[in-house]
This record gives sequence, C-alpha cells and structure tokens, in this order.
Amino acid sequence: MTATELLNRYIFLHNYGIEMGDFEPLMSLFHDDAVFEFEDSRIGTFSGIDMIKGVFRRQAPTLTIAVRNVIEKPGIAVADYGSDAEPDKRLGSISLEAEDDKIKRLFIGK
Repeated sequence: MTATELLNRYIFLHNYGIEMGDFEPLMSLFHDDAVFEFEDSRIGTFSGIDMIKGVFRRQAPTLTIAVRNVIEKPGIAVADYGSDAEPDKRLGSISLEAEDDKIKRLFIGK
C-alpha cells in the first residue's frame, strides 16, 4: 500500500469513526510505536498505540474531513485537508509516514 493509499484509508476510517462512534478500525492502521503529533502544542504529541487510543477515547474528533493536493514521496504523503462539508476550504495540513503498510507518524499542521 502506498502512503497516499494509507492516507486515503485513514481519512475514510476517521470519518467512519465519527459517523459510527467507533475508532477501533482506525486504530488498526497505526504501528504499535506510532507517533501522532499536532503542530498546536496545546494538543500535543502522542507516542504509542495506547496513547493514541486514549486520546481518541478522551477527545474524539467531531469533524469529518477530506484531503486534496496530495504530494507523495517514498513512504510519505502530505496533503491539505478541509471539512468534508467544505473540502475546498483549507483547514490545515496532514502528513503521514508509512512503514509496512501502517502509519508510523501522523502530523497535523496549520
């Protein structure tokens, strides 16, 4: 699976988790030692699948999203994202590093 395919799968399961209230399928995309990081230091950095699961339990996202302008390099996909309702309005960027068909690092930026 390419990094772009993994990013698209992440977006699909992120939105599914919001709609169904079940983020467990999304968690299956992460390496056990994955890092989920936000540029906004108030949100923080979460290392390891247990911490990532914990943040999704405590502060589950509520906004379905769409990506555009995906740029892929070997093992990395970077894209702009917007709300699913207004996909052309840029809210930020998302960067995914893949390893063995799993997310090794996910970075959400401005």
